[in-house]
Amino acid sequence: MSIIRIIGRRSGLSSRKLSKMLNIPIPTVHRRIKKMEKDGIIKGYKALIDYEKTTWPIGALLLIDLEETIPGKDPRPKKDILRSLRSFDEIEEVIEVQAANFDLVVRARFGTLKKLSEFIEKLRYVEGIEETSSAIITEETVLPPSRS
Repeated sequence: MSIIRIIGRRSGLSSRKLSKMLNIPIPTVHRRIKKMEKDGIIKGYKALIDYEKTTWPIGALLLIDLEETIPGKDPRPKKDILRSLRSFDEIEEVIEVQAANFDLVVRARFGTLKKLSEFIEKLRYVEGIEETSSAIITEETVLPPSRS
């Protein structure tokens, strides 16, 4: 297992703990992490949050289908749609995908199911979005690094 795989799952581990897990010296761990940060491989660190204990307990995955290109009509550029999506506080993450029925997967958080419903309605008015589907997250599990 590599440093990147471990800190991708558990970013708060100390260099000492990583050193023990990987059986390499602490200075080597520290140096490799600093290099990955400098090279832009590691862009930041994220806290693992128990959303059940917050005012945003409802998580959802929104599958977004963008408008198709129609001859004679210029589609709205994807970068403009992504810029529009960044303006919503509810959105945590946007993932571009290659799939049969959708182009984006959006992870978002809500205080109530009604707020989720209202948010989906707002997405209908974002120019360039043709259709949305949603799935409520019922449980989130962070996988710890394996021991191998």
